[in-house]
Amino acid sequence: MKKLALLLLLIVAGAIAGYLYIDTSPPAVSWGAKDQDSINAALKVAVTDDKGLKEVCFTLSGGSCAAVSRCASELATQSYELVIDPGQCVADSEPFAIDIVVTATDTSLIANKTEGAITLTFDNQPPRVTALQGTRYLKQGGTGVVLYEVGEEPVRTGIVLNELHFSAFPLGGNTYLSYYVHPYDIKPDDFKPRIFATDAAGNLTKIRPGSSTSSRAYRSEAIDLSDNFLESVKDKMMATSPGTPLEDFIQVNDVIRKQNYEKILQECADTQPRRLWEGAFLRNLGATKANFADSRTYQYRGEIVSRQVHTGIDIAGINNTPIVAANRGRVVFTGNIGIYGNVVILDHGYGIHTLYGHLNQIHAQKGDLVDKGQTIAVSGETGLAFGDHLHFEIRVSGVPVDPVEWFDSTWVQTHVANFLPEDPAPQ
Repeated sequence: MKKLALLLLLIVAGAIAGYLYIDTSPPAVSWGAKDQDSINAALKVAVTDDKGLKEVCFTLSGGSCAAVSRCASELATQSYELVIDPGQCVADSEPFAIDIVVTATDTSLIANKTEGAITLTFDNQPPRVTALQGTRYLKQGGTGVVLYEVGEEPVRTGIVLNELHFSAFPLGGNTYLSYYVHPYDIKPDDFKPRIFATDAAGNLTKIRPGSSTSSRAYRSEAIDLSDNFLESVKDKMMATSPGTPLEDFIQVNDVIRKQNYEKILQECADTQPRRLWEGAFLRNLGATKANFADSRTYQYRGEIVSRQVHTGIDIAGINNTPIVAANRGRVVFTGNIGIYGNVVILDHGYGIHTLYGHLNQIHAQKGDLVDKGQTIAVSGETGLAFGDHLHFEIRVSGVPVDPVEWFDSTWVQTHVANFLPEDPAPQ
């Protein structure tokens, strides 16, 4: 009887062990790409199984390869990475389709097997990019434009300069247009813009846009901060803050200013893929009180406490001066932006925007299409302003540029308009 009980116990234990060992889940395959994707390097395929892998195989067909097979056996591991290199199948420089079949068997008592397939395109040739025409000469703080051609439809294209990215806009076929900027704070020796194009496989081409540049000196000034001025800033911008007037000034001039710049950059992402403007941009009437790229060093009791650069021009006038649109455009923002006070931002297409700040009243709504010279607001001293004036900016892909260039009809024609293939879109 004891022997029978022991035998039954062994049978039950064996059945439990067999049940635990028998695995009904097949191995899993993670391709590292989606079917019909383009790739330009070896494909890494991850194969896993919760019990363990016994054998993993693949077959590669395409190009000069006809069903090339490889297997890895007796793995005794729960995960395995297959590295499949279609580069060995390259016959010429043309992209080609590749078919990959992967099979995997696990170590279960009753073996489970997985078989999967994927079709990809292998392309290790960078796209051809050719600069066609554009601005040949620009200055520090100035704007350029280039038309270029890409040999295949790119996934991403435009102009890069260090961390800056200038958008590109398709003109039909394989031709693109992009405005770009020589920022006021980049020295000519460091100004190295590149047209770039990335294809679906990840191949990248960069070329020069074909322009040259030169330095330009901008005005700098030291500003001594008085206690009365600091109190005025605090009362206007941070009246309820527990900080000292100096602490609040630094918060406004450094932290809030940076946040406002980011807000403007965000709003300038809204642009039409067409040209809305025509001819030179209008300058609102009034005396210039501050220039583009004026560098300001702020001192308090002999110590430097802040440094900033003016990104537009300030135009003074009598109180409540009508403010007109500098050119035809679409209203993309109206509202308050911190130190700028009440603001209107117009989109003129292809990433060109104008900004109107410190306004007392706004007479335009988001979405409006306004004409050059149309009244859109009334000047004021909202935001960080002491005295009624207009703060005016022109930005290209969100980067501030010297507006004075755009006021000059000769400059606009010879440096920009001559290279644009189409007239402004009809209203």
